[in-house]
Amino acid sequence: MSVKDNSFGIAELQNKMLDILKYYISICNNNQLRYWVGGGTCLGAIRHKGFIPWDDDLDVFMPREDYEKLWDIWKKTNSEKYILCRTTKEKNYHHRVMQLVDVTTTFINKRSVHEDIEHGVYIDIIPMDACAGSFIGRCVQIYNAVVYSVYNVQCLPEYQGGKVMRAATMFLLWLEKDPEKRYRRWKRAEEKMTRYSWDDAECAIELTTSFKSLLHLWPRKWFETKQVPFEDIDVNIPVGADCYMRAIYGSYMQVPPPEEQKVRHHTVFIDLQTSYLKYKGKYYCVNQCEIDK
Repeated sequence: MSVKDNSFGIAELQNKMLDILKYYISICNNNQLRYWVGGGTCLGAIRHKGFIPWDDDLDVFMPREDYEKLWDIWKKTNSEKYILCRTTKEKNYHHRVMQLVDVTTTFINKRSVHEDIEHGVYIDIIPMDACAGSFIGRCVQIYNAVVYSVYNVQCLPEYQGGKVMRAATMFLLWLEKDPEKRYRRWKRAEEKMTRYSWDDAECAIELTTSFKSLLHLWPRKWFETKQVPFEDIDVNIPVGADCYMRAIYGSYMQVPPPEEQKVRHHTVFIDLQTSYLKYKGKYYCVNQCEIDK
């Protein structure tokens, strides 16, 4: 993990994320919202009954309808410790999905180091969408997902896509530089790609996780849920988790060799005991603070 000037380790970071997860689950349970842990978090739940030992993120998924309900519910929620973050016209997190952030901590990602946003430890809250029923409809949906991704995130992909995808992203961002027009583009694309009903669809699709995920269609029935142990709590995983994990990771129960046990985030600075606000002008928004002076 890239950490400057402090000694916080992966276990301490995971404990903070677990606290956020517990708070998130309480909101879902109190409001009858559907969720499940996915990706590496689901793998960890099955293989380790908790976090993958070297994992530095936590992913939960929700059907799109529940995802949007959560955003509306949060507007009526008062919390001094947590805030639900999402890119809007006014503020860009350079992230396609919502994040539930612990504002008493500091976790500064390289991708957002110039943004005046909430730089705390967080969990990702990811929508799972209903897939269009026809081939042409799926092609249009995927096209809109790419447009949404480029103009919502507005930076080069960090982890996937390769040189071709990075070049394509650079070209599209060069093609449209105006922030107002970028906002209108991604908002229209979002509306078009999310028009389908989760409960009526046969297949599900991840439109906001990675470019590779756009090529996977999942049976929606896989994402009914069951509970399994995760650290000191129980969490929801998909009933089709075995098929889902095999499609993503192959022989997922086999622990990878040490050289492949890598953290995901490119961090600038982490402090698990102090709010990010202390570090504005030092580790984030450095240039902006110099201008303000």
